[in-house]
Formats: sequence, structure tokens, C-alpha cells
Amino acid sequence: MSENVQFEREVLTTNEAVEILGLSKQTIYNYVKNGKLKLVYEDWQIDGTMKFYRDEIDRLQSTAERPTGITVLEAANQLGVSKATIHQYIKSGKLSSEKVFIKGRNTSFIPSDEVHKLKATFLSNQNRKTYFSKNLAYCLFGLYIKRDSNEKARIIELNETGACVAKTNMGEFLNQEELVERGFYRAYELKQVKHSTKRGNIVFRFPFPQSINAPIFSLIDTFYQKIGIQNMNLYIDGNTIIAELKPVKLQYQPDRLEQDFEILQNCLLDGKLSSRPGLIIFSSNQEQLTTFVEDSMKVKIKQIAINHQLGIEEVTEKLIRIGLAEYEKKLDF
Repeated sequence: MSENVQFEREVLTTNEAVEILGLSKQTIYNYVKNGKLKLVYEDWQIDGTMKFYRDEIDRLQSTAERPTGITVLEAANQLGVSKATIHQYIKSGKLSSEKVFIKGRNTSFIPSDEVHKLKATFLSNQNRKTYFSKNLAYCLFGLYIKRDSNEKARIIELNETGACVAKTNMGEFLNQEELVERGFYRAYELKQVKHSTKRGNIVFRFPFPQSINAPIFSLIDTFYQKIGIQNMNLYIDGNTIIAELKPVKLQYQPDRLEQDFEILQNCLLDGKLSSRPGLIIFSSNQEQLTTFVEDSMKVKIKQIAINHQLGIEEVTEKLIRIGLAEYEKKLDF
């Protein structure tokens, strides 16, 4: 009777096992080799494929252990990028992954060492706040549209190589090649102006919007079109967007001025804002201070600037801040 029961057990091929478990053939072979999965026939070469009992596959599916490595979400958190970007890295071969059926669903696991290596390359470029590609074809948070269509997309991530991830108004995530293949092009030209010599920056911290049509993104479109890439900087900091602007007077449409001014005021980190009819004025908090110091002191300040790869004015300001902090502790010279 036991032979009849055994005969009635459903048998699956290697390809069917791969599809059910969501694993690669190599992983299946490794499970057989390590004794985690039993074969119907040990001399499987006769049939040309390994065969497995369905109940053995079901058992493995229900008891699958988490493999070494980290999930897509964990990798995204470690690298400070979105899950969509991690999927693009996997798709392009920059990261490898293995799908394992755990808790009722297939989960991708990425080797930890690959994530660590990729993170090292990120850290080496952490001071490069890239927000537009060298050929100016792509700009961070810039708007992209399709002719004769209501479809829109925004670049939500952009690295120093120009590789990008875009999000459409339908919630799709596209890489650079897919964006081109789908016929998206930049909705406006980036303003080309001379670099402003005005001192200081006006800094804003915007919450990262979920919708690509959010007013905050429209503000950034305005920055690109009217302030110019030479006088602004954009980068992602956690779940926020940091925008740094040089002092400027910005002509504004009356119907948008009040709404945008309120957003800017609520998100202002450093600097000053004021408005006039059809105008928003961005001013820094910096004022010029002229003083004279001994030659030896100037030499020391220059050396500090060289050692820290900073400008003399920046170092001088930091030294003044340190001196003021010490003075406030003692209230005396």
C-alpha cells in the first residue's frame, strides 16, 4: 500500500520547482547537494532533469530559512536610496540577488558584501552633490513630459555618473534608458546665467513629496527656469530635499506668489524672505565685516584653510564663531 501512496505523490521537474520556490536552478542544485531537498530518482541524468515530490517542495517552501544577505528595503536604507533604485541596480547587474519564498511571498536577498562595496563608492563621492548631468539632459526633480500625452515624469534620483531614476504620474519607476524609450523629454530649458558673487545662501528644507505634481516640485521647476543651475544646489537628505539658493529677486506670477511664499517661509532654514507685488526677494543672513589682523595671524588662518580644504572666509567665520562661543561662556576677553 505504501508503494501505491508513493506512486500517487505529485512529481515536479526542476523548472517547476524553480517557479514555485522562486529560486535559481543553481540554488536548487545546492539544496540537493546539501541534503535540503530529496530527489525522486538519484539517477536523474537518465531523465535529463531532476525530479522532486510536490510535498517535498511544499515543505521546503514553508520552512525556507532566510539566506545570508539583506532585503531590498534594508539595502535601500543602508545606501540612502529608494527601493526602486535598488531594483534598477539589480536589473543592471550592479547588485545580484536571490529570490526566496518566505512567509508566503518571494523576497529578494542581496549579498551584504556587494552592498558594502557599493556604499564605499557612495561615501567616496559623498561631498559631490550632483543635481544635473554633465550634458544637462537630466536634472534632479526636473519635469519630463511626452508630446501629445498627459504623461509626466520627474527624476527622483541622480548620481554623479548621470544615471537616474524617474517616477511617472502613474507611479511607475523608470531608469534612464526606459525614460528615453518611452519618449519623455525635458519640459523646459535650464536657465544659463553667470555665477552670482553675492555672499551667503538661502537654505530650505522641503519634505519629500509623494506626488510628482506637488507644489514643492513646481517651486523647484521655477528655480531651474529663473535662478539657474549656477546659483543653486539641490540634494536629498533623508526624507527631505535641501535647496540652497544665492540671493536673488524672483519675478513671480501673482496667482502663485501667495501659495509659494507660504511654502518657502515654512521650509526656510537659513536666510530671509520678503515679498512685493509680483516679486519674492531671497536674502542671506550674511553681512560684510572688514578687519585687519597681524601678518602672522593671517598666515595661520591660511594654513588652517589649506589643511581643511576650505576658503579663507569660511575658516575666518568659523574661528569668529568659536571665539564668540568662548566669550559667551566667560563674558570677558
